[in-house]
Amino acid sequence: MAFVVAVRGRDASQEDSLKKRFNLTPAEARLVVYLVQGTSLKSSAQALGVTYETARTCLKSVFQKTGTHRQPQLVLTVFRAISHHNRPAATDSGGGPRAGA
Repeated sequence: MAFVVAVRGRDASQEDSLKKRFNLTPAEARLVVYLVQGTSLKSSAQALGVTYETARTCLKSVFQKTGTHRQPQLVLTVFRAISHHNRPAATDSGGGPRAGA
């Protein structure tokens, strides 16, 4: 659940990452942020000021763009994408020759 806490403080940057990574519209990215936070589709629709049917239509588009079919699968896919995006760059583990050796 640490991911949920991390997302809440950075909604705008998460939306930008989602838009770029999955080619989502701003509305789709906002919906996904709510869903990843554990908000139901109905509550997400209310928070976004859209009807439940509009949110469902948006979610179907998100499924298509992300290659997912269910909300839990979507959340896992987004979590993996964001985790991969935030991973620190690989550093030399010291296995090569050392200077002065």
